[in-house]
Amino acid sequence: MHQNGLSRRSVLSWAAGLGVAIPTASLLSACGGDNAGGGGGGGTGRTYQTALGYNVGNCPEMVAREAGFFKDLGLDVDVISSTGTPQAMSGLIAGSTAYTRFQSISALITIANEDAPFVAIGMPVQRTAFELQSMAESPITEIGELEGKAVGVVSAGGTTDQLIDLMAVQAGIDPKAIERKVTGLGTAAYQFAAKDDVAAWIGSAAEREALEEAGSGVHAWNFDDVMPVPADTYLTTRDELDQHRDVVVKVLAGFYQALEFVCEESNDSQTIEWIRKYNREITPEDAQEQLDLVRPLYLARGQKQLMALHPQEWEQMQDALLGAKLITREADLSKVVYPDLLAEAKALL
Repeated sequence: MHQNGLSRRSVLSWAAGLGVAIPTASLLSACGGDNAGGGGGGGTGRTYQTALGYNVGNCPEMVAREAGFFKDLGLDVDVISSTGTPQAMSGLIAGSTAYTRFQSISALITIANEDAPFVAIGMPVQRTAFELQSMAESPITEIGELEGKAVGVVSAGGTTDQLIDLMAVQAGIDPKAIERKVTGLGTAAYQFAAKDDVAAWIGSAAEREALEEAGSGVHAWNFDDVMPVPADTYLTTRDELDQHRDVVVKVLAGFYQALEFVCEESNDSQTIEWIRKYNREITPEDAQEQLDLVRPLYLARGQKQLMALHPQEWEQMQDALLGAKLITREADLSKVVYPDLLAEAKALL
């Protein structure tokens, strides 16, 4: 059986610090249960939880299971969804899941401020999907132009809010000089700008393209062009790495095989079929369009850097977080970021 090794007191402490609710059943599993196991299909059981639903960006994890990559490595990994990063965090902390993937900035803030037991094992997204977007007729060309103005963020205190803080510090601006308004995702943010409620907003390339197709001109620049920040990162717990390093390496190998599969355009029809097994609401056409948008993010640094971690960027991010007072102390990144695991994983293939 897979034991988590966390005490009930530790779980409650982390949950309180994160502001997340841990169900009683999860607390029991965190204190010595077997809920981190997979679905009983044979092999070593584990559960992977997405950070939000079954979107196309999560397709490597779905493919790893459906293509049999996990099974070939002696693993039985369930892929389940969540309602957001807090739930994905709580799953790891409670031990009801063993692996997840969410924004590195959220992980590092929680590690530094709450001593959360997260460790980074791979980075499938090599370039952030987030852009600073503004109306074409009144473009915001750099973060400094937002001083004294309002910017739209997806949620208060979330990753997009934190990115504005980092960009402000990088530009030598007091983050408090930029007002935040929650505009959410999609075309709604554009409407806030059209009414002069915000000067700019944070969105993705997919949303920008939708706006442009509808005839709304958008000026945009990617945050990585100003300050590269590690994007979506595969995470597990220190306990899992310390006690089951062989399993961590195998899970990573499954992810890597799946990412290679997804990056090959000739596999698109099969990839989309597997995506729609988890998400029946998405049409094949929409899935293809989104796949064409996320694939360049996977390959942004070239095939040789596929899923690689970049410790120096974690150091830069930590310095900026300290400057923005989003974290109160430095984390020992040598015990958080494990770039060498990828070579071990690839050696299994």
